Amino acid sequence: MVSQPSHSYGPSKNLFVSRKASGDSIIIGGTGEDNARWIRVLSYRAAQMLWFNLAELLYPEKSKRITGLITTAPLRGADLPTITTHTAVDKTDDGDFEVTGWAGSQSWVIRLNAEEVQRFWSALDAVLTPIEWSGQ
Repeated sequence: MVSQPSHSYGPSKNLFVSRKASGDSIIIGGTGEDNARWIRVLSYRAAQMLWFNLAELLYPEKSKRITGLITTAPLRGADLPTITTHTAVDKTDDGDFEVTGWAGSQSWVIRLNAEEVQRFWSALDAVLTPIEWSGQ
């Protein structure tokens, strides 16, 4: 989607997802190329859109049912340069996944293999969905 992202973390692993204490932002991070650690702050809505997009790619037969389980969050202004407000996911020709995020005029991209994208979606799922759902 983005020809030249501002930050390319490359193939990433050891991903984590947590909710900020205020509850209006989600923190994601992991280890990219050369074992360099990275962290990004996502608006709650950007995290939801990432969860929705991954659900459609990973679970196409269940995605309509599972994406209806959570209500969408309101949009957040794109004028906050450090908070990712939009995300997109593309499946690459070799079966990996590229996640792109936009924070103000900056963009970032990570690449996930099939195993890491499953773990990442599960971590997002645990933070964003009701306890009674928990990925079933």
